[in-house]
Amino acid sequence: MEYPARFTYKMMGDDTESFRDSVNAVFVMKEVLETQERKSSSGKYVSISVTVDVEDYRELRSIYEMISQIEGLKYHL
Repeated sequence: MEYPARFTYKMMGDDTESFRDSVNAVFVMKEVLETQERKSSSGKYVSISVTVDVEDYRELRSIYEMISQIEGLKYHL
């Protein structure tokens, strides 16, 4: 992968405002290029995809580390 690079982070978690706010907080210092949100068929979970430009591998991993700390997170790619 060459840097800077456009990268999409995908997260699935509880369908709560708290989860959404926590996801948004991770990207507060970045220019978000695109956000997509989709609820599960049961309505219990939500998947959120956020696309940003990352400067280097260290920044890519740092964002992943912040995502992994989100309360209510079930899965992330």
